Amino acid sequence: MANNESPQAELASLRAEVDEIDQQIMLLLGVRFRCTDMIGELKTNHGMDLVDPKRESQQVERIRRLAEEAGVPAALAETILREVIDVVVDHHTRLRERPYS
Repeated sequence: MANNESPQAELASLRAEVDEIDQQIMLLLGVRFRCTDMIGELKTNHGMDLVDPKRESQQVERIRRLAEEAGVPAALAETILREVIDVVVDHHTRLRERPYS
């Protein structure tokens, strides 16, 4: 143990840090989704394709590289990104299918 804290106190401190990081991740995801909502509106308003396979491929490569640089398993980062992309595309599809679009 690097300090004089009890193992329970150290565990509680580390868990509090993890909780703070999780909160920051959710806040950033919220910002990301607000941005992709604006992208969806733009695409819908201008009849643009909802899916851009080239962009998705570039993003996957980029996120894998960033993950490796950060010490995060690249496969995990890709799985998370693909899930986020799927949710965004689904949302954009529903946006386009609104009767008042």
